[in-house]
Amino acid sequence: MNSPLPCPPAEDSAAHLADEQRSLALFAEGIAGRYHHIRSVEDLPDGQGGLAHQNASHDAGALYLPESIDWFQSRDLNAAAYRLTALYQLGFREFGTYRFDIGMARDRIAALGLREPPAAHRESDIAIFFAHFEVPELARRLFHVIEMARVRAAVVRRYPGADRYRRALLDVRLDAEQAYSDGIAGEVERLEAALEGLPVASAFALHAGAVADEDADVYDSAAAVTACMDSLEFYPEGSDESAPNEGPQLEWLQRQTRLEDWDEDLADLDAKLLSLAVAEALEEGEAVAGEADRPGDLRDTDADLTAERDALKRRIDMERSTLARTLGEQREDARSFLYDEWDCHSQRYLHGWCRLFEERLHTDANALGGRDPDELLAAVRPLAHAVRRRFEQIRPSGYRRQAKVSDGDELDLDSIVAARSDLRVGVSPDERVYSRRERLRRDVGAVFLVDLSASTDDVLEEPSAGGSARGLPSLEEPSQEEAEAPASAPSDPQDLRDPYFDEDEEWDFEARRLEDAERRRIIDIQREAVLTMSGALEAIGDQYGIYGFSGYGRDCVEFFVAKELGQAYDRNVLEALAAMTPKRSTRMGPAIRHAVRKLEAAGTALKVLMIVSDGFPQDCDYGPERGEHEYGVQDTAKALREAEAAGIETFCVTVDRSGHDYLRRMCPEDRYMVIEESHQLPEALEKAYRQLTRL
Repeated sequence: MNSPLPCPPAEDSAAHLADEQRSLALFAEGIAGRYHHIRSVEDLPDGQGGLAHQNASHDAGALYLPESIDWFQSRDLNAAAYRLTALYQLGFREFGTYRFDIGMARDRIAALGLREPPAAHRESDIAIFFAHFEVPELARRLFHVIEMARVRAAVVRRYPGADRYRRALLDVRLDAEQAYSDGIAGEVERLEAALEGLPVASAFALHAGAVADEDADVYDSAAAVTACMDSLEFYPEGSDESAPNEGPQLEWLQRQTRLEDWDEDLADLDAKLLSLAVAEALEEGEAVAGEADRPGDLRDTDADLTAERDALKRRIDMERSTLARTLGEQREDARSFLYDEWDCHSQRYLHGWCRLFEERLHTDANALGGRDPDELLAAVRPLAHAVRRRFEQIRPSGYRRQAKVSDGDELDLDSIVAARSDLRVGVSPDERVYSRRERLRRDVGAVFLVDLSASTDDVLEEPSAGGSARGLPSLEEPSQEEAEAPASAPSDPQDLRDPYFDEDEEWDFEARRLEDAERRRIIDIQREAVLTMSGALEAIGDQYGIYGFSGYGRDCVEFFVAKELGQAYDRNVLEALAAMTPKRSTRMGPAIRHAVRKLEAAGTALKVLMIVSDGFPQDCDYGPERGEHEYGVQDTAKALREAEAAGIETFCVTVDRSGHDYLRRMCPEDRYMVIEESHQLPEALEKAYRQLTRL
């Protein structure tokens, strides 16, 4: 991104997670075949820290890595350490740690089969394995270290470059003991030192190395743990409290993997039920025609499978809820990005301060606050034709002659002369000696960024007596009275237009929607406006994307995709637009920076960013004090200046009548519009877009 973000000092050899996050996410996706969020170890759920805060940890959807690594004198080596650490973490899933099955373990490990199996409730199989021993925490720590040795050996065999990388890193590092403590190697040696003098130490040394064999699997690690625990003649007092916590426990990680298996089982049951329903329908049709008797056993099978499917679904729902409470929300369908934020108080960027989650809008017609796609299409039809016709007037209809092409309607004289000259001097000529007429094309990429904050659920007021139903507000400066008026501030400093800012008060969107069913809301106008613009831009061939943004807090900025740049307009896009609903707060800065990134990737000659909002930037922590407005305004202004520096034309449209108070500080004077009546929004967008894209 071409923006005025400061670079780290040259003398800083440390690698920072905020800088490496994007490349690490691509690296992890290439290795694992699925996306992983790259997060700081400081984001680990409560109680899951411990040694992981010095090294790394992971769960089913994220890799937790240190905020920075400064183990080496070179920044490149420190960045390589990030990749190597991530590769080791991914190895746990790739090499079967979480596919551990307690039944298989008891069959393969004779000593384990002799122990009385513990009572199992909803624990994972790994937790049941640890419960076979008198000191489960010691067994858990032994398993972690031995399994880590197995996985790392498997990683080196599968990815030979990893071992060369590891050796190169260790050769550079002078203090090997410190390298061990930083998590590059040495977990086995560290635990041996901790167990020195205990009967388990000799057994540990004997069995830990065997798991590095090529054919070793997770059950060999479990066998080594069992042998170690059986060798103990006594258990050190307090050993179950003394072992440190090493990140999210293996038990929980295996429960995540087990949940994935249950999801596959549920899909299989659904497929079987569908197949039975088809078979039953066919046989009933034959019975009606007198060709066969009506099926009897099919109905019984169908009932049994339905009961099994319902029971499994309840189990999945309960397990997913438990995992969410313990490990935090898993955004499996989203990708995450880190963005800087401008701190106007200290006049500096906060590096990697905001985490933005990008996800597709869920096209569920029954979603609260959503709208039926066909109703939305019908609502814009009266206006869409007129807007489309006006846009077609700016579509270029002329032609230009393109020279030096291999196939055309005329020979190009200059090209022929150049080819003959090349032949005379013995040079191979350029065979592109034709020219042809080509229709001129617009090369425009536009992004519509729609505010989906909770306040867009507000019901529209009736048009004022002096308001014009069709006229557009002027783009001139506000009156002197408006300019001298103090910036408005909400009466309640905690009113951040977020329905979840107070746990004691919850907004019931469905009740409010039913109550105001006969009245239109701001979100309705926004959806209709961008849909109208979609039809117009389809007519002139401009690339465009439609995105919504909301969120709550710097760690949860939400960026919703309705239509990507370059994506064809189809029924899915219409349903996504209809699914735009009021959500949470309005943290504009990171949303703008992410939209800029989208536009830069499009590569069009002219880039346009249009923001549609109903209020000023605000969030629960958008500034050092809750309810502060200036911090958010200044960060948004900085993000808009970054966009302009990247060659992007920006424009803000708001239906907030007090918008002049803050927009004049955020935007150039001719790059924003405050409309008095929300029904003017479609025409306002049209006028602004036509002005921005005159080529």
